[in-house]
Amino acid sequence: MSEVGQREQLVTTEGMSQGTIIRKKFLQHKPAVAGLIFMIFFAIFVYTASGIHLGTNEAKFTIQGWWKYSHEDLLPTGSCLSGCPSPDHPFGQIANGRDYFALVMRGAEISLMVMVIIGSLGAFIGTVIGAVSGFFGGIVDAVMMRFTDFIITVPSILIGAVIGYNFGAQGVVTLAVFLGVFAWTGLARLVRGEFLSLREREFVDAARVAGASNARIIFKHILPNSVGVIIVSTTLLLSSSILTETGLSFLGFGVQAPDVSLGLLINQYQGDFTFAPWLFWWPGIIIILIALSINFVGDGLRDAFDPRQRKDVKRRKKARLEAQQSAAANQ
Repeated sequence: MSEVGQREQLVTTEGMSQGTIIRKKFLQHKPAVAGLIFMIFFAIFVYTASGIHLGTNEAKFTIQGWWKYSHEDLLPTGSCLSGCPSPDHPFGQIANGRDYFALVMRGAEISLMVMVIIGSLGAFIGTVIGAVSGFFGGIVDAVMMRFTDFIITVPSILIGAVIGYNFGAQGVVTLAVFLGVFAWTGLARLVRGEFLSLREREFVDAARVAGASNARIIFKHILPNSVGVIIVSTTLLLSSSILTETGLSFLGFGVQAPDVSLGLLINQYQGDFTFAPWLFWWPGIIIILIALSINFVGDGLRDAFDPRQRKDVKRRKKARLEAQQSAAANQ
C-alpha cells in the first residue's frame, strides 16, 4: 500500500465512531467470530429441533420442533439394543426406545437455558455490588466486601446440590436462579478493583467539577471503561455455569428426571461407554464446543471493548507509518 493510502487508512480509523471501531476489531478476531457464529446457529438448531417445553405437566407450554420425535416418545427398538445409529435415529436409541437425538437436543436446550440464567443473574449482581463498593469506598466498601467474603466461603457446589436435589424435578429455572445468586463473587471483586482505579482518574474529577451526579459518573464515565473486564468475566461465568450444571447433573443433584440435561445424559449412560460410546460422546462434545466458543467470544469482545487495546493499535499504526515515511525520505 502506498504512503498516501496508509495515511488515509489511519485517518479513517481515527475518525470512526466507538461502535464502528468495536465492531471492526471484533470481526478481525477470527476465533471470536467463529465462536459467535457457532453459538447462534447451534442455539437456533437446538431450539427449532426440540421445540420449547416449559412448565409442569399440569400447566405446560409447548412449541413443537421440526424433529419428528420428542424426548418423551417411547418407540420400538430395532435389533441393536445398545443404541446403534440408524437413518431414522442418527444418534441411535436407548434401551427404552427413546430417540437419542431428541434427548441430546432437549439436554442442550436445558443446559443453554441454565447457562444464560446463571450468567446473566451473576453478572448483574456482581456488577452492581462491585460498582457500588468500588465507587463509594469506606464503610460501604467494607460491608459489601465482607458480605462477598461470606458468600465466597459458602461452598456453592454444596448449595447447588441441595437446591438441585430439592427443586430440580420442579423446574430448572428455580435451580438456575438459586445457582446464579451464588455465582457473582468473582466478578464483583474484579469490578470493584476496576472502579477503585478508575475513580481516581482525571476524567472523573472533571465530571465532579462539572456537577455530574454519582449515578451519572458511574454509568456514563466509569462503567463504559470497565466493560472489558465485565464482559470477559461474564463469558468466563457463562462457560463455568454450564460446567457447574453438568457436574451437578452428573452427580445426580442437578436437573432431575423426567427432564434431561447434557450432564444428566453423561451420568445415565456412562456405563454404556464400553459398547455404545456415542451415547457418551455427543453430550460431551457439545459441552466442550459451547465452553470453547463462549471463551473465544469473550476474548474477542475484550480486545474490542478495551480502550487500551485500541490505543495500542493506533500507536503501532502511527509508529509504522512514521518509520515508512522516514525510510522513504532517506531514499
